[in-house]
Amino acid sequence: MSFELDAQNTESLGLFFKQGTLYKELLKFPKPKTPFTYNWADQHGEERDTISPVRYEPLQYSLVCYMVADNVDDLMAKRTKILELISNPKGFLLNSTTLGRSFKLYYEDSPSFNLITPILTAAGKIYCEFTLNVINNFDEVGLIVPLQDINSYVLTELGQQIYVTINKQLF
Repeated sequence: MSFELDAQNTESLGLFFKQGTLYKELLKFPKPKTPFTYNWADQHGEERDTISPVRYEPLQYSLVCYMVADNVDDLMAKRTKILELISNPKGFLLNSTTLGRSFKLYYEDSPSFNLITPILTAAGKIYCEFTLNVINNFDEVGLIVPLQDINSYVLTELGQQIYVTINKQLF
């Protein structure tokens, strides 16, 4: 299981996700927006728009995270870097190699931060647990896919695969 925040490996940031919680959040089904309906007084039920495509409400994820640091200076540097990555007003990408896709997310808040080990430990690492609340607005993300025709992958003269980036809205 490998994750990246804006193309930076989360492990290099000392950032890990609580086991069993990340995929539970990322794979939630979105709630459809209410379609146009009309309730005719002289008919049973409602008339519903059956032609327009389904649109979705944004999803909120509560990501339970762990941060591991070697010392107080390392903790502050990693905290600053993570905050810098997720606070971009244009959002940030969380890429999951396991799922083979990226999620364009927007930072909302962090309602909790707990030190698991005392901050002034004489030896050993500092472990922290915190929650990140983020929003998935279903913005388009770039997908890197191998170039292929109807028969097989398209290769270079040296037999290497060619990859292209496509923008797609993923749900």
